[in-house]
Amino acid sequence: MRFTSFLIPLVIAALVGTSAPLHAIGLYDDLPTFFSTGDSVRTLAFRETECNLGPLRASLLTGAVALRPAPRYDVLLDFLFPVVGTAYGIGDMLVRASARIWGDTLNTSGLFLRGTLRVPTGSKALRPFSNAALQGDAGLEARFIRHGVAFQAAALYTLAGESVSGNGFSDDDHTTLAASAGINLPAAGTVRAAALLMNFRGDGTRNVYLLSFERGLSQQLAIAVAGEVEAGPADARVFDSTVSICFTYRLPPRRPMSRPGSGQPSPGPDSDVPSPHPDSGRP
Repeated sequence: MRFTSFLIPLVIAALVGTSAPLHAIGLYDDLPTFFSTGDSVRTLAFRETECNLGPLRASLLTGAVALRPAPRYDVLLDFLFPVVGTAYGIGDMLVRASARIWGDTLNTSGLFLRGTLRVPTGSKALRPFSNAALQGDAGLEARFIRHGVAFQAAALYTLAGESVSGNGFSDDDHTTLAASAGINLPAAGTVRAAALLMNFRGDGTRNVYLLSFERGLSQQLAIAVAGEVEAGPADARVFDSTVSICFTYRLPPRRPMSRPGSGQPSPGPDSDVPSPHPDSGRP
């Protein structure tokens, strides 16, 4: 996909500057970054997404920063810049965090406590990418690897910052069930499938499905393409389908501490020195 597909609607939006919010139940959730890859200690990612909803199109530029402030904790900062019809601007910022309750020291397997804070940095004119109200979720996530397939599953409850109903958009407290499975293909890349099911208090459900392929271009740089479809009633969907392209840069690992007087590294059981990029295509 050419980057001009994002620049053209951005220029049009800058000239017109009016709003055209999508009709939906609930807010946009960034499914490509919903699950942490576990062993990605520090990464920078930039993605362009094209969203289709009937005759209306939206473009979304996303920047994400993944950090590991301590061996048991992962944090992801997700910044959204949507162009919805002729409206544009900064969307909500998503802060995702997970804490390992038990599992391996790379955070690829185990049980995790996780949560998301949706910071209201955007405008209501950009619904469903922004609602100008603080919102958060919390729950549990399980990760495990079987026969070379990495599985992840999560159950969350979301407290909506503002219950909204009317003008084609509604949002309320809801539960979320999500699952993901990814397999690394030697000398090729990683194929991942994910599903997200949301059940809103009162009435309304949404089902979102994702399929992605990621390939490492080097030990530190990877490219991924992904497609999403949303099932269910047309008036409940945030989008009918999306297609996106993402570039991820993995920052060099911090050097482990040396043992006093030995000059030898001492990574320890909770060292943040990662294994080679899982999607580099190398064994």
